[in-house]
Amino acid sequence: MKPTFDELVASYDTAKAEVALLWSLIASREDGFKYLSCLRCYGSITWTQHSNQFTTQELCDEYYGDNGIVDIYTTNPNPNIETYGTINILSEEDIISMSKEDISMSRAMCNWITP
Repeated sequence: MKPTFDELVASYDTAKAEVALLWSLIASREDGFKYLSCLRCYGSITWTQHSNQFTTQELCDEYYGDNGIVDIYTTNPNPNIETYGTINILSEEDIISMSKEDISMSRAMCNWITP
């Protein structure tokens, strides 16, 4: 017997709620390393801190070159992350310093123009 439209919508809403819960649990789990991502997308730059490699890779998978590029700065000496951007291994102090950096519009434009 085929489910009704309302049953399908209810199942979809339940699945979305479960995914949201799982994502929040995964995102809050630390793997012992720091990750800072710099998303360059259509002229804008967005910095995000991650607590594990999985969430960092998910962002890189979402922006695969045609719609943006993600540069990664991490304390992980052997990151298993695939990105069209660069992966930079830094000390925790350097990453904390970068996460507090104020980026000027001229630097943002330069980062956008320069491959």
